[in-house]
Amino acid sequence: MSAGFFRLGRFRVDLLAVLPFLLLILMWRTLPSLTGMPEYMFPTIGAVWDKAVELTANGQLQDNILDSLGRLFLAFLIGNALAVPIGIAIALNRSASDFLRPVLTFLQSIAGVAWVPLAVIWFGIGMGSVVFVIANTIFFSTLYNTVAGVESIPKVLHRAVRSHGGRGWALYSELILPGAFVNILLGLRIAMARGWHALVGAEMIAGSNGLGYMTMEAVQWYQSSTIVLGILCIGCLWLAMDQLIFRPLERRTVVRWGMVRQ
Repeated sequence: MSAGFFRLGRFRVDLLAVLPFLLLILMWRTLPSLTGMPEYMFPTIGAVWDKAVELTANGQLQDNILDSLGRLFLAFLIGNALAVPIGIAIALNRSASDFLRPVLTFLQSIAGVAWVPLAVIWFGIGMGSVVFVIANTIFFSTLYNTVAGVESIPKVLHRAVRSHGGRGWALYSELILPGAFVNILLGLRIAMARGWHALVGAEMIAGSNGLGYMTMEAVQWYQSSTIVLGILCIGCLWLAMDQLIFRPLERRTVVRWGMVRQ
């Protein structure tokens, strides 16, 4: 085993990856005493830990985490279920692709939190508005990468598959999906990250629960320990999703197939 790693149960931990987090904790531990900032402006590690214990004991933290994750995965399914087939259809029609590309670029640039005001008018405060904003963000991110992935497949491969009788579903299963898979997988990963950002912003503005709402609600009471706890949960949850879902999926597919290098 490399000197840079150690095993914790079934997981291998990269010491170099852990070191920056240890340095951040050390800075957090020493910064309040060095700057003299009051606790309501910059809470100590102990204050955030106490708040985490309190909100865990009464169930608020778990409920907010589950609410946020539920919205994220629902929007992820909706956005990608629409984006992948539409992206493939657009990319296979060169005229449609050239015609729609400017408007798709425009819509992608404003996808996300910019839609919150209209989402509130359309769906009201709560679940509907937040899911719409997240799904909107995810849709355009995945759509753009799907179109790019399909268009990156060399035309000579299209001709080769068709010359061997590849039509209909065979063309999709043997050429389109495998050829565009790297870009689609990259699009899913980027879409999830952007969707997570959109979720937090939408919950802060239009939510009635969830981590973003919990964090924003704490501002009016100067509960900085709750704010920092929310920030830590947001960062840790995304890190866990990336490490436990997307990286293993990447290793078992495109890296294993030799399509990209690790």
